[in-house]
Order: sequence, then structure tokens, then C-alpha cells
Amino acid sequence: MTSNPDWRVHVLCAQWCGVCRDYSAFVEQQQRQSAAQWVWVDIEAHSDALGDLDIENFPTLLITQGDELRFLGTVTPQPEVAERLLQSFLDGNRYPLSDMGDLAAVITALKSL
Repeated sequence: MTSNPDWRVHVLCAQWCGVCRDYSAFVEQQQRQSAAQWVWVDIEAHSDALGDLDIENFPTLLITQGDELRFLGTVTPQPEVAERLLQSFLDGNRYPLSDMGDLAAVITALKSL
């Protein structure tokens, strides 16, 4: 698989969450072999980077292409769901985003992780 570092998948989870702990093995695998960069973001340890972004369900993915938000939402914890979603973006598909406010500061902060 060709690496494309312009794409980043931020997995917003919490260490105390059992679903997140189970999902972490999949994220580690993706960090080694995915075309995109996968970044584990503990919402409590990195709350400053997330600002006012309220994460209610896990896992939540924030997918960016460069500085552009492509997806922000909760996915079911089956690995194939995230894989298909990312592959759809890598294949050139774009989906409309509802107004989520200004997330530019969050995206910039997450780039440093």
C-alpha cells in the first residue's frame, strides 16, 4: 500500500473505555501498514488540543487531508468499517459535512501529536 502522509486518521478515544482499549490493537496495526497516518488521541490526555470539541461516543474518528476536515464522527468498532471509510476517501470520494463550526484550531493542534 502506498503511503500518503497527507491523510491522517485521528482516533479519539479514552483509556478508561473498554471498547477503545480493544480498538487500540487495530489502530497499532494501521499505524504500521495503512496508507494514511493513524494517530491515537486520548481525549483526556489531549483535551487541550481538542478545545471545545465534545466527544460522546467511541471510537470517534477525525479524518483530515492536509488541513481539510473530511470526516468527524463515531464509527462502530469493527475494523473493517474504518478501513472501508478511509479507502473510500483515498479513492477520491467526498461526502458533505454538516456545519461543525470552526475546527481549524483543533486540526492544527492534532497535527502536533
